[in-house]
Amino acid sequence: MLWKVLRAAFGPRARPDESINRSLALRREGRLREAEQLLRVTAAQFPRDAVIATNLGIVLLEQDQGEQGVAWLQRAIEFEPRCAPAHYNLANIMRASGQREQALQHYKAATDADPAFAHAREELMHCLLEVCDWDRAGNEADALRAMIAGEPAAKWMRNISPLTAVYLGLDSALVKDVAAYHAGDCARGIEPLARNGAADVDTRSARLRIGYLSRDFRDHPVGHLLAHAFALHDRTQFEIHAFSYGPDDGSSYRSAIMNGVDRFVDARALTDSELAAAIAAAGIHVLVDLAGHTNGNRMPVLARRPAPVQVNYLGFSATTGASFIDYFITDPVATPPALAAAFSEKLAYVPHCYMVSDGTDADGTEDAVAVSQFPADAAVFCNFNNASRITRDDFRAWMEILRGVPHGVLWLQGAHELTVRNLRNEARACEVDPERVVFAQRTPSKRAHLERLRRADLALDTVGWHNGHSSTSDALWAGVPVLTVPTQQFAGRVAASLMTAADMPELVRRDRSDYVHTAIRLGNDRAWLGATKRKLAERAAPFFDTRMRVRDLEAAYRQMWSEFSGGGQSGAV
Repeated sequence: MLWKVLRAAFGPRARPDESINRSLALRREGRLREAEQLLRVTAAQFPRDAVIATNLGIVLLEQDQGEQGVAWLQRAIEFEPRCAPAHYNLANIMRASGQREQALQHYKAATDADPAFAHAREELMHCLLEVCDWDRAGNEADALRAMIAGEPAAKWMRNISPLTAVYLGLDSALVKDVAAYHAGDCARGIEPLARNGAADVDTRSARLRIGYLSRDFRDHPVGHLLAHAFALHDRTQFEIHAFSYGPDDGSSYRSAIMNGVDRFVDARALTDSELAAAIAAAGIHVLVDLAGHTNGNRMPVLARRPAPVQVNYLGFSATTGASFIDYFITDPVATPPALAAAFSEKLAYVPHCYMVSDGTDADGTEDAVAVSQFPADAAVFCNFNNASRITRDDFRAWMEILRGVPHGVLWLQGAHELTVRNLRNEARACEVDPERVVFAQRTPSKRAHLERLRRADLALDTVGWHNGHSSTSDALWAGVPVLTVPTQQFAGRVAASLMTAADMPELVRRDRSDYVHTAIRLGNDRAWLGATKRKLAERAAPFFDTRMRVRDLEAAYRQMWSEFSGGGQSGAV
């Protein structure tokens, strides 16, 4: 969280210590309006203090007062041009609004001003990955690895996020330790709600109360996957609650979720303690967190133990490391038993595929070839993962495939102009015509995207630290087979799970060389590709049975509750 950055950067040396420390405490409790009022008073007393201006800018941004927040951050830089936290937070805003060149400038200014500012270096690395500037991203990654090697764990862990630990290739034990550090930090000073075993819930009720906690009940990949799934829960056995702390975007996804649950709580205005109390008051038996350590999470809510059983599911692709989260929902392909040690949670296995998804948006009727920008005889390879997941090794493998399939093109997600320039330069260096790398235009809706996606012949997954998750689901619902290679961590095994559940294990290859060879063979075999797409169009495999996937989740919830109410301490479910 941003408050941790400022506490570390300014706490001990800030001039109006008491006011700033109090504002940080208020922010952590979610009392943003009070923090703003305190900082405005303090800013009037210290009118040219960059530390106060930075804190006030962040509090305003956290209340969705973007224009004022940015103005205060810019004011902080005016007061102190080398104010690293002001540059860092301004970079975050620029990046979120798609202004990546400006974001890179401010991240760089932050690291230049304070070379030990690891959070800024970490985000600079990720921003460089988003524009596929692999050389510079590699330099920042090396600097972070050097910091890890040269500092005690208690010092460097606070500066590395759990997913960054995965990207840096740290071993699974260290990744779990990093996650545990951040989970412990979220729980510091928090007392769990008073409970008395199973007596705090109505065990006489025939229905198990399931609560889903998320900021993404909206037009977002999590919302896309689950929009129509909540309505499929068996209401004779389960009562479904949704606790939303994200924005109401007025989308059809939010409406479907609101209409699909028994009770929808808009919790944006609630503090962590208030939200935890609301969950406890609802008598939730099993609380399913859909965020983990992702940005904007409410881990301190879970640290208060508002439900007897708490679960990590779908939104975060690794262990939370949290002692207050009991289970991680997965399947045998995404997490073979040999990888169980990477998780602090017990593993709750479901058959076939852990990911529940919904194909409502994929029911297009137009002839995808007829409306496509590509010639009818083109072999269209695609990848619609975020550019940050594309490595140089991935891209060079794709260029090797294009060299082996002369009529092939590579179709990528629309990207920032820096990304486009960097990738086309790399194509040129690989002796491939850059015009064969095509970037998709933004579509007005998810439905329109899935309709055009049907023109692709084969999706080429990223084979590195993080492969396609919701993008693999999208491809399958659009009838596009996906070629993948599983790695040794959950984030790199999800596509293999989905392809196995789609009855296409032959597209789960053993290594990158095998992947390239297979793609070239398939790209030159139109008959095979046609047969594969016809098979997917039938939607007969377990992956496409959304109702059954929901039933699998329900069985897992029942088993979790049975373990809790029976006092069980067994391992995987």
